[in-house]
Amino acid sequence: MRWYVLHALSGHEEKVAQAIRHMQDSGQLGDDIAEVLVPYETMLESHKGKKRTVQKKMYPGYVLVRMNLTNDNRHILRQVQGVIGFVGSADTPQPLTDAEIAQIFNRMDQEEPEVDLAYGVGDTVKVVSGPFTEAIGKVKEIELDRRKVKIMVSLFGRDTQVELDFEQVEPFEPEDKQSGAQQ
Repeated sequence: MRWYVLHALSGHEEKVAQAIRHMQDSGQLGDDIAEVLVPYETMLESHKGKKRTVQKKMYPGYVLVRMNLTNDNRHILRQVQGVIGFVGSADTPQPLTDAEIAQIFNRMDQEEPEVDLAYGVGDTVKVVSGPFTEAIGKVKEIELDRRKVKIMVSLFGRDTQVELDFEQVEPFEPEDKQSGAQQ
């Protein structure tokens, strides 16, 4: 059995997976389909100084299916509501390699959540907590492994580098830009 990728309507991945599992349970697919999976990974989101752990789809719009590919089950799966088709050519879907599957499962099994940053090096950020609250600065360096960001802020008329946690800063957009967008 090999892993194949079904292209589904975005936002309908779980519905497609449930429909296939239901068909499997009711015996419509035989023993050719072993597993249906919508891969998720744990991400750390930071918003207004608060951090939270969330589950995000690794590949929005795709469902993984481990199966023996036959013309019958390929035709049946393409008829499932929400399925656009298989990844690969229309006649011969391409299975994932063992290395690709190993990479997907490794990302899913990570204990430490990935960090979803809304800023990058060179972006302007605002400090939202700690001794430099309300300070505005430019991101000079991001250290993902330590979850630290180094920014340059102006203190007493001099540029000073400050090291902060990811949760202590957020993207900064000047007020005049925001009010200009509303008009």
